[in-house]
Amino acid sequence: TWYADADGDTYGNPMVSVLACTQPVGYVSNNTDCNDASAAVNPAATEICNGIDDDCDGLTDDADPSITGQSTWYADADGDTYGNAMVSVLACTQPVGYVSNNTDCNDASAAVNPSATEICNGIDDDCDGLTDDADPSITGQSTWYADADGDTYGNAMVSVLACIQPVGYVSNNTDCND
Repeated sequence: TWYADADGDTYGNPMVSVLACTQPVGYVSNNTDCNDASAAVNPAATEICNGIDDDCDGLTDDADPSITGQSTWYADADGDTYGNAMVSVLACTQPVGYVSNNTDCNDASAAVNPSATEICNGIDDDCDGLTDDADPSITGQSTWYADADGDTYGNAMVSVLACIQPVGYVSNNTDCND
């Protein structure tokens, strides 16, 4: 029994066969081709993300353990559209609860992510590795006024923005002679 190999991939179509003593042109001895219209689909092919059973094992894409070429997806437990670099999966299509980036530094808080605003709270809100006053993008700091003479009244002409009161500064600007 010889099986038609219309696509020339050396794998035969189990639905088209002939009986002959010698191999006819366009026929092969095996019947393992699942798509004789495409040479790229046969038992020796590599399963890739394309919605087709490329390797004729009855499994397609993510359902096939031999799949290659999948994308890496990162867990987004807090739903802020930024993923956790420590939790990832390979898949052809984006799984629910996963995103394509791995830039979230705290996947337990939607308020902490690379697009968040850094505020005075002791947390790296914007995931840049800097916290509060150390982060040049900080907003919401208090204004502190220099108290050079130590009388607890600040100089309105000398001030700094800071999350925490700096030494030598006070919160008021009522000193008329510092």
